[in-house]
Amino acid sequence: MKKYRNHLFKTSLYFIPLIVALLLIIILLKQISLYSKLVQLYHALFPLFGGVIIAFLLQPIIDRLTPHMKRKTAVVLVYVCILFLGFLLLLLFVPILYRQIVGFVSLLPDWMEKIQHFLNQHHMISERIANYQDHFMEEGTLMVIDSLRSFFGTTMNYAIAYITAFFISIDMDFFKHIVKRLYHDNHKLINFYKTMSNIIFQYLIGTILDLAFVSIVSAVILYAADFPNALLYAMILALSNLFPYIGPTVGLVFVIVVGVLSYDQIPYMTILLLWISQQIESNFVQPMIFNKTMDVRPILTFAALFVAEALFGIPGILLSPIFASIVQITFRSYLFTKSKNSVGKWEDIWYDFDDVMKEMPLPPEA
Repeated sequence: MKKYRNHLFKTSLYFIPLIVALLLIIILLKQISLYSKLVQLYHALFPLFGGVIIAFLLQPIIDRLTPHMKRKTAVVLVYVCILFLGFLLLLLFVPILYRQIVGFVSLLPDWMEKIQHFLNQHHMISERIANYQDHFMEEGTLMVIDSLRSFFGTTMNYAIAYITAFFISIDMDFFKHIVKRLYHDNHKLINFYKTMSNIIFQYLIGTILDLAFVSIVSAVILYAADFPNALLYAMILALSNLFPYIGPTVGLVFVIVVGVLSYDQIPYMTILLLWISQQIESNFVQPMIFNKTMDVRPILTFAALFVAEALFGIPGILLSPIFASIVQITFRSYLFTKSKNSVGKWEDIWYDFDDVMKEMPLPPEA
C-alpha cells in the first residue's frame, strides 16, 4: 500500500511542471499580445475541432455497424439517422420548450415580488435586493438578446462541424492506415482502440437510456401535478442528473423553489415523488443499464466542466459530464491494454479507480 501511494504521488508530480508551463505560456502570450489572436484562431477553427470530437463520439456506433455492411454505408446511415432525429426533436420539442421558456421568464417578475414581500414581512433589508432585481432583469434581457443574436452563428458553426465530422468518418480507414504505417507494433494499439470503442458505445447508449428515463418519469410526475413548464423542468432534472453527487440534489432544489413560488401551498407529494424517482434511478435503473453504478472522479468532472465551457460554451457545460466519462474510459482502456493482451469489456474497465491503480505494475525502485 505504501509503495502504491508513493507511486501515485510520484506520478502526480509529473503533471505539476506541465501545469506551471501552461500557465507561464498563457502569461507570456498575453504579454506579447498573441493570446487574443490565438483565441480568434480557435474560433475560426472551431468547426474543425468540433468535427473531430463529433467523429470520435460517433465512431463506436459506426464500428458496430461495419461488420454488417460497407463502412461508407454505415457512416452515411449513422449521420443521416442522427440528422433525422435532430430535425424530429426540433420539430416536436423546440416549439414546446420555447413556449415554456417564455412562460418561465414571464413568471420571474411575480416571483421577485413574492420574495420581496417575504423579506418585508420578516423585516429584512430589501432595498439592496430591489437593486439586484433591477440589475438582474436588465442583465437577463441583454443576455437573451445576445443569445438570440449569436444563435444563427452558433448553429452554422455546429452545422459545419457536423459536415466536417462526416468527411472525417468517411476517411477513417485512411487515418487508420497512416497510424499502422507509423506505428509498426500496433497490436496493443488496436486492442486499446477496440476496448475504448466498445466501452464508449455502451456508455453513450446507456446515458441516452438513463436520460430518457429521468426525463419521461419527471415529466409525467410534473404534468400530473399541473406543474408550470413541466417539460422544461423535467429536462433540467435530467441534465443535472448527469453531474455526480450534487447534480440530482441541485435539480430537485430548483424544482422545490419553483414549487414554493408557484403555489400557495408547497407541493409536498410532487417533490416526494420526484425524490423517489431519483432514488430508483440511482439505485436500480442506472446499475441495471450500465451493469454497475458509474464512478467518475468528481475532480475530473469539474475539470471537464471548465474546459468544455471554454471550448464549446453552454453546450459544453451541459455535456461536460459525458466528456469527463469518456476521458476516464479512455484512460482506463489504456491501463487495461497496457497490462493485458486482449480487448477489454465493460466489467474490465468500469470498476473502482483505486483498484485499477493498485493493479498497475510499479516501476522498479532506484
